[in-house]
Amino acid sequence: MAYYNAKGEPWRYKGAVDVGDCTTSAEVIEKAGLDWEVSKCELYAKMQVNIENDYDLDKVIQETKDKDAHLHGKDIFRNCPNAFATYRTDYNIPLGVVKGKYTPVQNKEAFTFFDDAIGSGKAIWQTAGSFGSGERIFISAKLPNNILVKGDPVDNYLVFTNTHDGSSGVKILFTPIRVICRNTLTAAIRTSTNYVSFRHTASVHSNIQLAHEILGICDVRRKEIEQVYNMLAEIKVTDEDVMEFIGKNVLSPNEEEVLFETGHSYKELCYRNNAAYEDSGISMRKLNVLSATWDYYNRGVGQKEIMGTAWGAVNAITGYYSNVDNAKDEKRFDSLVFGDKSRKIQTAFAMAEEFN
Repeated sequence: MAYYNAKGEPWRYKGAVDVGDCTTSAEVIEKAGLDWEVSKCELYAKMQVNIENDYDLDKVIQETKDKDAHLHGKDIFRNCPNAFATYRTDYNIPLGVVKGKYTPVQNKEAFTFFDDAIGSGKAIWQTAGSFGSGERIFISAKLPNNILVKGDPVDNYLVFTNTHDGSSGVKILFTPIRVICRNTLTAAIRTSTNYVSFRHTASVHSNIQLAHEILGICDVRRKEIEQVYNMLAEIKVTDEDVMEFIGKNVLSPNEEEVLFETGHSYKELCYRNNAAYEDSGISMRKLNVLSATWDYYNRGVGQKEIMGTAWGAVNAITGYYSNVDNAKDEKRFDSLVFGDKSRKIQTAFAMAEEFN
């Protein structure tokens, strides 16, 4: 019996809205409360000025007339060249700082290109929500065709994001989830990335039309990934191989060097050997990750059937970050799909391919 519980898809968190009954992106945006708009305004910097007499005051007043600046009390506000702020027009909430060429893409317009696919049954909307004050919004969708890894099903999802803080444009991520344990896998393999993106410019609306090809791209990715996953399921590994694999995913090269110089091994850390911990000088946090990941390899959800394979080793990593790590809700989703844990999972897959 598995010792751990599956937490579920990262985009099904408290605060995300179920939109499975929606047939268009406009319905999704409205139901999820994302039907507000974003605008762009000039950005001014506030700076304190020293005014000791009438001469200083006259000088500052003259300067503000000549330099597109404004005086208010003892503060002067100057325009920042080629810098603008984006903001929500419903509550006038600032979202980010962008450059002049940046064109806001409204939430209700960002994902309309995918409505045909939803309407024809090629995908189903799942959840929608936002991060922070609306700096980034997302919609998730489930694709109908899954991947089989020696009979082990992996469902395929798309995560659509639109940002308003200048960090990125419209992005569509292809994200597989192993059914039995809900592990968040990765679609980024050596031959391809796991996303398509479009920058926020005046031509972004015409560029978005190119994303009609997204289903074709996903089909290619699905076939490539299915081949890689099944290859990993064929590769036999020992317990020592898996402990080394986990150690290399968690420790830095310098930490590995110190571990070996002090005469210790990955195995000792995985079994929480106190001498190895103290002599190597690694943090308690990393020791906890190492030992918990090794424990998940042996007792995690769906691990019994795939132990002794590279597929089992990589699912120990994904299982730890998906089901053991204590990140919750929005933070868990952000890290697993966009952030640090996503990169660690991608690194694990790249390392697993080297088992062959």
